Amino acid sequence: MSIKKVFKYTALVVVAVVLMVVSSAILYRFFAQRSIASGRAILTADGINTLEAVSIGGIDQWMEIRGQSTKNPILLFIHGGPGSAEMPVARGFQDPWEKYFTVVQWDQRGAGKTYTSNRKEALRPTMTLDRMHADTLEVVNYLRNRFHRDKIFVLGHSWGSILGLQLAHEHPDLLYAYIGVGQATDGWQNEVVLYKETLEAAHLAQNQEAMKQLSAIAPYPSPDITFAQIRTVREWSGALIGPKGTDESWMGLKSIFVSPEYSLVNDLDWIRGQLFSIETLLPALKNLKFSDQGYDYRGPIFFLEGKHDPYTPSSITKDFFDKMNDPDKHFEWFENSGHFPFSEEQTKFLDVLIQKVLPLAAPPSTGSTPTLSPAP
Repeated sequence: MSIKKVFKYTALVVVAVVLMVVSSAILYRFFAQRSIASGRAILTADGINTLEAVSIGGIDQWMEIRGQSTKNPILLFIHGGPGSAEMPVARGFQDPWEKYFTVVQWDQRGAGKTYTSNRKEALRPTMTLDRMHADTLEVVNYLRNRFHRDKIFVLGHSWGSILGLQLAHEHPDLLYAYIGVGQATDGWQNEVVLYKETLEAAHLAQNQEAMKQLSAIAPYPSPDITFAQIRTVREWSGALIGPKGTDESWMGLKSIFVSPEYSLVNDLDWIRGQLFSIETLLPALKNLKFSDQGYDYRGPIFFLEGKHDPYTPSSITKDFFDKMNDPDKHFEWFENSGHFPFSEEQTKFLDVLIQKVLPLAAPPSTGSTPTLSPAP
C-alpha cells in the first residue's frame, strides 16, 4: 500500500473516531438534560419554572425563576465572579430552597446567557460598578412589580455580595433582608490578607512550589495588580486554606455541559463571560471599600460565612460586621465550609434560611410566620 493511501485511510479513521466521540457526547448531553429537567420538574398547581430574557438596563438579561408556590417570598440570588453565572449549576444546592422561596437566578450583564444575547463590544463600555448596581436595583423592582410584592429577599454571593450589600445600604425598604455569603467589603485588604494567609499556609505545609509561585509575584498586591497574579493566589489559597474533602463537582464544566438551561453556545460563553467580566471590572474592584460609606445600615442583614473561606477571608467580613450600626444584624459561622457554605453545609444553610430568614416575611399585623411546610 502506498504512503498516500495510508495517510488517506488514517485520516478517514481519525475523522470517524472524532465524529463518533462528538456524536456520543451530544447524545449523552441530550439524555442527561432530559433527565435533569424531569427530575427538577415543578408539578404543583401554583408553582413556577420559567427561563426568560428581561429588558434590564437597556439590554436583554436572562432570569430563571423556580419555586413550588408563587405565594412564597421571592429570593433573588446574585451570583459571584464577576461573570460566574450560577444558573447552570444551581441545581447542586438550590432545589430544597424552592419549597419555601420562589428563587431567581439572574445571569448578570456580561455573564452566561446574557453575555450570549448581547454584542461584547456594545457591552464593554457599560461594564461599570455603577451600571451593575443600577441593574441590580432594576431587577429587584422588576420582581417586586411582577409578583406584586413590597419586598423580596436578596442573597449576594462573593462578587454578588458587593452588589447586594450596596443595595441593602441604599434601599433597605425594598428588602425583607439581605443575606451575604462570602461577603466582600474591601477589595485591597482582601488581597493583602489572602496573600499573607496563603503564604503562611505554604510555609507551614512546606509546599515548595507554592512558596516559589507566591514569592514570584511579590510584592502583592501592587497598584498594577493583574488577573494572572490574582489567579495564582487563588489557586494556592483554594488548595491550602479551603476546607478539605468538599464535593465541588456541582459547579464543574461537566455540570454546565448537561445543564438544561444552557445551549452549547451558552456553555462556551459561561467561560468567555467570566474572562470578559473580570477584564472589564477588575480595575474598579481593587479600590472597593465599603467602610468609605460608613457602617450605618437600616434593615435586617445576615452574613453566612464559611470559616475556611479561601477567597474572601472571613476575618475581614467579621471585622466589618462588628462595626456595623444595625439593630437587626446576624452573623452565622459555618465551621466546615469555605466559599460555598450553601453547598458545603447544605442542611445547616437551609435551616438558617427557614428558621431565621424566612420568618421576616411574615405579615407584621399578625406576627405569625410564613408556613414552613413544603408545598404539596
